[in-house]
Amino acid sequence: RQLMNRRNMSSSDKESFVKVFEQLREELINDFDCLPGLSEDLKEQLKYYYSNCLSYTVPGGKMTRGLTVVKGVEVLKQRKLTEQEFFEASVLGWQVEWLQAFFLVADDIMDGSITRRGNPCWYKQPHVTQDNAINDALFLENLIYKSLRRHFKKHPSYVHLLELFIDTTFQTEVGQHIDTNGTPYADGKRAPLDLSRFTLQRYQGCVRYKTCYYSFYLSCALALAYCGYSPESDLYAKADAISMRLGEYFQIQDDVLDAFAPPEILGKIGTDIEDAKCSWLVCKALELVTPEQKQILIDYYGKHDPDGVAKIKELYRDLKLEQIYNEYEEETKKACDEIIETIDPEYFQDLFKFLLGKIYKRQK
Repeated sequence: RQLMNRRNMSSSDKESFVKVFEQLREELINDFDCLPGLSEDLKEQLKYYYSNCLSYTVPGGKMTRGLTVVKGVEVLKQRKLTEQEFFEASVLGWQVEWLQAFFLVADDIMDGSITRRGNPCWYKQPHVTQDNAINDALFLENLIYKSLRRHFKKHPSYVHLLELFIDTTFQTEVGQHIDTNGTPYADGKRAPLDLSRFTLQRYQGCVRYKTCYYSFYLSCALALAYCGYSPESDLYAKADAISMRLGEYFQIQDDVLDAFAPPEILGKIGTDIEDAKCSWLVCKALELVTPEQKQILIDYYGKHDPDGVAKIKELYRDLKLEQIYNEYEEETKKACDEIIETIDPEYFQDLFKFLLGKIYKRQK
């Protein structure tokens, strides 16, 4: 096992965190050499393809989910980490990034997305296509469990760590279904637009399952499990409560960025309007529109037509939704600060202050 060169390690050390990814990728790619009944040529093809796949799909984001695990272990231990602790916390952090990669590869196919993190989506690569990318998403998910087994099989929290990934994957897939079926399918195509389905209640349920658990709660819970906190500890419930609030804020922010952020800054071309997503913007718009403005939504929402998308965005501006969002952001920041202040033990607050600091006023 390659450990780092310095004795005291910190979650701010992104370079060392990325080195752990490189080691995990190498271990997983070398596993192809152990497969019986395959020629050396075929093994080399697999190694070349999946080395490229892992490098393209797993790193490249902000790595907040992964680094949060490291930060969480640091906060719970109330000190900088030893090389061993940093390595193991980073391995867990990278499994959250692997989970994210699995979701994003699949999500981009479902949404017909064009770009991700400033590059063409994985399924858009000429040597990949949708056929390979569906299998690759499943492959990425499987690798989580291979790495967990390799590095944590003898850890006292191994079963708990596995259960956190199993439960979070299930929760996120429930959320993904709700998200994909904001406008349901019938006879092999989208049913006619039904704006009555776009309610804030449906939206909040979708966000809880699609975003909050895997983007916020999982990283905090992994840190607790790694540090030996039993599943019955009340710290999990405290982490859950603030994670639900942070996750909803993060997703509303994401919806606003999808519509209004320049693609070159956001790193992707937003498609929520074309995909008839039950987004915060459309739910909020429906609360505010006049009958004439509602007709614009009826005529153009969910259509792959650039002029129609522009009309929807113009309607959002007329309704001052960005301004309403800015007010929501300030209120939410204040509410989150107040919730965080009630968390006991006090040192556990630092983890959520770290997360709130990462998302407040983000531009991408």
